Amino acid sequence: MWNRRHTGLKIAGWTMAAILALPLIVLLGVSVNPGVEQVFPPQGFSLRWYANLANRHGFIDATRLTLLLAVGSTIVSVTVGLLAGIAITRFDFLGKDLVLTAILSPLIVPQVVVGMAFLVTLSSLGIVTSVVSLAILHCVITLPFAARVIVSALAASSRSLEEAAQSLGASPVRAFLSVTVPMIRPGLVAAAIFAFVTSFENFTASQFLVWDRTTLPVELYNFVQTESDPTAAALSSLILLPVIVLVILFNSFIGQHMFSRK
Repeated sequence: MWNRRHTGLKIAGWTMAAILALPLIVLLGVSVNPGVEQVFPPQGFSLRWYANLANRHGFIDATRLTLLLAVGSTIVSVTVGLLAGIAITRFDFLGKDLVLTAILSPLIVPQVVVGMAFLVTLSSLGIVTSVVSLAILHCVITLPFAARVIVSALAASSRSLEEAAQSLGASPVRAFLSVTVPMIRPGLVAAAIFAFVTSFENFTASQFLVWDRTTLPVELYNFVQTESDPTAAALSSLILLPVIVLVILFNSFIGQHMFSRK
């Protein structure tokens, strides 16, 4: 009976995986189509649309800005999330729950509302530079993801080892860096990945603040509104492949090494 259930679960799992992977396979097929139309299955094999990306300076500039925003907001959100996590999990103070709620609030507010709020606020302050506006926005929308993971990791970590290190002469800062940080490293890595991906793929809120510069998702959206060739599929494929590699490496790194207990 168990074998039948196990086989049924495996079949259901592989079926679901195939359904999820089908659009990605179609995307890859469209990107190598030699013709100017987006058709599947491809009527041949060509990398011309990948080469065409080099002639699209808008995509190149947007990619640079998007990576800059993603890396910068990841560093800020993980740092602030770690400091906030230490305060929330290690100290008792009035309004602690309110602070945590405020940090996590962008998770429950629709992105359209967040983008519009930033547009109105920054415009009234005279800030109409996309780089500055988007940097502030992306730090705000990535902080909840990083903070939630880091707070959970800190809450689950044992303080007894850190206290033991302090009893042996280590300063509180050194004990935290030498003992607690290695214990919560999986949470820090996960927080950084969540923050980076959230920033990199954000479209809904970012579209309100693209005054003089644009991000890659917004640029890609604008492109498909006016063009119909497979260039967009080629760009999407280039984004997709590194993400797949990142997920595989992340699962291997987290699952086999960082969560192992010896």
